Amino acid sequence: MTYFCNDCSYRGKKSGQGGECPACGSFNLVSSKAQQEEPPPAKWRLVLLAVLWAYLIAMIIWKLLH
Repeated sequence: MTYFCNDCSYRGKKSGQGGECPACGSFNLVSSKAQQEEPPPAKWRLVLLAVLWAYLIAMIIWKLLH
């Protein structure tokens, strides 16, 4: 469980003994379960990135040789 303090922006896995924020002592803590992870980027985006990097490197080499 993760805790977020709305007063001092504390983020952590522990709260105080009485439910207060361990950083500032405020009782304005919001608890939430583990944050949902974002899905990995689509494979076509990774392929496009690799192709564009290869094109850039090829153009740099071509400019240097000509």
